Amino acid sequence: MEKKHKIMQVYAVIICVVTVITFLISVSSIVSAMMDRSDPLHARRSEVNLSSYENFKMDVLKSTQKDQAYIPDDKTIQEMYQSAKNDKIMTIQHQTSTTITVSGIVIVICFILFISHWILLRKVTKQEVSKEKKIE
Repeated sequence: MEKKHKIMQVYAVIICVVTVITFLISVSSIVSAMMDRSDPLHARRSEVNLSSYENFKMDVLKSTQKDQAYIPDDKTIQEMYQSAKNDKIMTIQHQTSTTITVSGIVIVICFILFISHWILLRKVTKQEVSKEKKIE
């Protein structure tokens, strides 16, 4: 019977350690997502520089010179910039919302698993201590 208690204790400790590690990873994901959400234009790399209209225009003009393609006018480039900027902002908002939601759910599950296994560990330890006292 003592072997069963030891196995239960080891199991509970392992689950508690895994939940703490998972909790820390999830918290770091949430912090990263919140930072990306605060500045979506600079979050993650993209093919086109959207930090300013001038940078975007230079990228467009460079790419059109390589291909010898149609060179759009300023109004068209401005519309392209606004469209690309809005798309990047919406993409980052969606990705960060997903990350925050999933990591939040994982944190809740970690909390439930940690508490339940901590209680189990204490219960098994108390049972073992009470059996030792009975033997003496």
